[in-house]
Amino acid sequence: MSDGMRNLRRFGRLGLVLVAFLAGALVMQRPARSASDFGGFPGIGSFFGKAIELCPVGVAPAACSSAGPALALWMTPTLSADGNFFGDDSFAVGSAPFGPHTSAHGQWFPTSKTEFTADYTFMLNTFPPTKGKILISGLRFRWTGFVADKNTLQGWVNLYFNPGMEPIWQELLNDQFPVLPPEADGVVTPPSGFVKDPSLCRTSGCPLVFKFTVKRIAPVLQ
Repeated sequence: MSDGMRNLRRFGRLGLVLVAFLAGALVMQRPARSASDFGGFPGIGSFFGKAIELCPVGVAPAACSSAGPALALWMTPTLSADGNFFGDDSFAVGSAPFGPHTSAHGQWFPTSKTEFTADYTFMLNTFPPTKGKILISGLRFRWTGFVADKNTLQGWVNLYFNPGMEPIWQELLNDQFPVLPPEADGVVTPPSGFVKDPSLCRTSGCPLVFKFTVKRIAPVLQ
């Protein structure tokens, strides 16, 4: 083989490597999700339904978890067509320790043609109250669900507690912005993994586990 042919093949291989590198770079820069990823998903819409806490095997509902007796709640989640998640639940109009609280805000993503996941958070006062302090806690939730039919979503919810945060004022220089405290890490960091059976997770960092069914709220088109 001539030197010219060898050089041509060598440059050809280098060209393929360069093309692969540039393609990888473009993929790395591409947003994780785009509007087209949500279009046509059958679970888009607003819903009303109920969630029931699951207790570990052998644990009575009266002492279901470290949070106390097993919980049940009504909720109004919305999966928007742009991937945003909004919601409220019956604890929002209730009393401590789970209410009142702010509306839920987060995002959802389809994981298949009929399945989805969602992460969101809301704020509430910590309980019991701390004398002389106002402490705000951000709860982090994760959903994994599926479209049971065109008007029904079902699935599981993981609820994670986080330490209270005190809204303390501090002076900032011209080049400074607020820094979130370590207590906020659990609010802004997605949980890893998912728990469907609380019997398989008994450590202090385990979430509360719920099952839910929600039904679509929409007008009947005549």
